[in-house]
Amino acid sequence: MKKIKKILSLFFVLILSLGLITGCGKSKNEEEKNPWDPNNLVSAGVDDKYGACYQVFIYSFCDSNGDGIGDFNGLTSKLDYIKDLGFDSIWLLPFHQSPSYHKYDVKDYYSIDKQYGTMEDFDNFMAACKERNIDVYMDYVINHSSSTHEWFKTAEAYIQSLGEGEEPDYNVCPEAEYYNFTRTKGDGFSKVAKTKDWYYESQFVREMPDLNLSCEKLRKEIEENVKFWCDKGIKGFRLDAALHYVENDTDASVEVLKWFKDYVYSINPDNYIVAEVWSDSSTILDFYEAGIDSYFNFPFAGGEGAFSITVNRAGNGEGGLKLSNFVVNNYKEIKEVYPDAVDAVFLANHDMGRAAGFLHHQSDTVKFGAGLEILSPGKAFVYYGDELGMAGSGIDENKRAPMLWSTDATAEGMTKGPSAMQPQNHRFPALEVQKDDPASVYNYYKKALLIRNAYPSIARGVPATMEEVTGQNGNLYATSRTTDSETTYVIFNDNETPATVKVSKSTYSYKGIAATLSVGEEEATLDGEELTIPAFGCVVLK
Repeated sequence: MKKIKKILSLFFVLILSLGLITGCGKSKNEEEKNPWDPNNLVSAGVDDKYGACYQVFIYSFCDSNGDGIGDFNGLTSKLDYIKDLGFDSIWLLPFHQSPSYHKYDVKDYYSIDKQYGTMEDFDNFMAACKERNIDVYMDYVINHSSSTHEWFKTAEAYIQSLGEGEEPDYNVCPEAEYYNFTRTKGDGFSKVAKTKDWYYESQFVREMPDLNLSCEKLRKEIEENVKFWCDKGIKGFRLDAALHYVENDTDASVEVLKWFKDYVYSINPDNYIVAEVWSDSSTILDFYEAGIDSYFNFPFAGGEGAFSITVNRAGNGEGGLKLSNFVVNNYKEIKEVYPDAVDAVFLANHDMGRAAGFLHHQSDTVKFGAGLEILSPGKAFVYYGDELGMAGSGIDENKRAPMLWSTDATAEGMTKGPSAMQPQNHRFPALEVQKDDPASVYNYYKKALLIRNAYPSIARGVPATMEEVTGQNGNLYATSRTTDSETTYVIFNDNETPATVKVSKSTYSYKGIAATLSVGEEEATLDGEELTIPAFGCVVLK
């Protein structure tokens, strides 16, 4: 018996020794875990203005009470979904009381539209976001109000009361100065009802009278409202239609933005502001003189933007090189005007056809377009449902279709969408199917965001073209991204066939592959300095 015990003792010592030698008893699966797999990466946890933001149209997102309209309680129930995808902020489309479904015509800037719930529901939503370290930005519509707003109703009634030839007295009716009333009809002006020769500016539609943002009393009203929402936890503002603040006058519109920026940053310098200036690069650069954080980079977005052009002309021998140069030059131009600028990159939004549509509803191109955007320098914005490849084009209602949680339109959380929406033909399945499919559009978005969050320099680094790489193959979109603490090399293959190039370690100081992102089963490989990237694939070297 003693001999048996001695033999067993020696046997267990031997087993333990082997375990120490081979890695402290790691399982085979643990030993073979691929360090390049994005699923094995973790977020760097950087808390700044360069994160990734999820754009939500509450009306069509998630319904909690069965009326077919999304609401704050429904959105709150999906915060873990948004956080798990990799987003650290949410941009809420307008949620104030409004006569329209889209709510860009605000009736009361202090309210929550009853369709979306109560102020208590909003407060609960904000508390839940704070628990998850998610910042909330509100779409702030001050280019115009609704014609049903008390300001306009009061001003209109006063203008109607004026006698022939009598001019308004703003001491009698301050609200009359809040809008642009005139006796001269011009482009974008509507007739004041029950008057002979009075008009008001309404560049979009008559139900949206333009506000006179040079009015000091109106500015005080806006400041008080901004403070109200910041006190409730709002950390940023998306400024709608900033190009039109003072129609056809960039300098005056920039002055408005400077005023707004100074006030918002006086509350908290960490607050974030992004403005919509739907125009060309030159005009957007002029607006950066205002010193706000970001402007949406429209030259990158949509069916005619740099991202989709690169994808849709894949394999032409120069698309990747052109995008590399465009990204680098765009960064330099913005920073020269405003060194603290954070470029706001996106593929599509609520005013455009869905990204999947202009990427032809093909799995490879839809994924590839998302990768180009998410791994670009700046702050990335993703429109709800684009991570599922949802369809939607034509009238605005089509672009704001119900979030595709399920193929069953009556399933929990599903909304009905705007009443004028036409039937949508989604080519990709609902989340309930995609979440369990490693090759789905949803999981590609999730991996791309994980890579972005794991390596801060991807979004924050100064970009430079990798000329030795693009010189070998013009289909490669190859840029370095350098911060004080990190340099990464992001290389996309803009081609339907694999690409192999030499990436010199003497020129580009890297140790190896940090992450790969693929539209299919093949992954990028590195043999010495020889890098092979599959069709529409991406590799991050570090």
